[in-house]
Amino acid sequence: MVTENEMVNAENERTLIKSEKMTVKSWLVLIFGIIIAGVVRAIGVYSFVVPNNFAPGGVTGVGSIIEYLFGVNAGYIIAAINVPLIIIAFIFIGKRFAIISGISILLSSGLMVLFPYMHFPTFPFKEDRILAAIAGGLICGVGVAIMLKLGGSNGGTDIIATLIQRKFSATNIAWFIFLVDSTVVVASIFVYDNSLTPALLSFVEMFASSKVAELILQGFKSAIKIEIITNHAEDISNEILQALHRGVTKITTTGMYTGEEHSMLVCIIRKRQLSQLRMILKKYPDTFAYISGTSEVVGRGFASN
Repeated sequence: MVTENEMVNAENERTLIKSEKMTVKSWLVLIFGIIIAGVVRAIGVYSFVVPNNFAPGGVTGVGSIIEYLFGVNAGYIIAAINVPLIIIAFIFIGKRFAIISGISILLSSGLMVLFPYMHFPTFPFKEDRILAAIAGGLICGVGVAIMLKLGGSNGGTDIIATLIQRKFSATNIAWFIFLVDSTVVVASIFVYDNSLTPALLSFVEMFASSKVAELILQGFKSAIKIEIITNHAEDISNEILQALHRGVTKITTTGMYTGEEHSMLVCIIRKRQLSQLRMILKKYPDTFAYISGTSEVVGRGFASN
């Protein structure tokens, strides 16, 4: 006969095995993510940024400028600048952050050094160089998003900004990164034939990269928040529940101008459901509603916690 203690031990063993399986899975996801981030960033810089003679901000931009001036592969420069920063990050920021970031940076830098020997293709655009900036930004943005998802970074100004944020919590880090990146971009004007074109291409690449990263990190989880002031709370709620299959929260409110009590309905829906909701609200012309975007939604019916 199986005792209660044996049953508990067996359950604990199953839980431990399940936990180990999840740990192995998370390690595989982490390793795969680091590899993908390093590869796509190396391709974006080597195949699109460097051969088209423009310098996006940060360490990548510095590497591109030095390769243009002296012929030294940008991979060496990016690694040389980032290695001390990674060591500092390991000491002052966190081991996991530093290790993840360091592996990805060294992988992308190493690939950039190896690509010439592998005859990896580059895409120099003679006329429509803006296409190179867009393509480079799109590809590098994927790498940025993956690294942020994994809890790392692409090094350079990101690490410096993190250190400053820890020291001065009120500092606007976004402006600091923008200032450093812009300094590199402006300097590139005097490197690449004293022309504004490289600087403009750099800003295009930076914009495309940030937008792709933002879309991957938040865009697929975004939703819409609707707040409805109405005297038909029950009817509207029932229609939303039946047609959209979304929960509704009812709050009693008071209009300060009229002093009358109303109901406010709060509902989170997907963007694709907005037209259906508008059709419902058209049936109640005395209803007031306003819409606001949400960058991310977690919980039942959306992304899991």
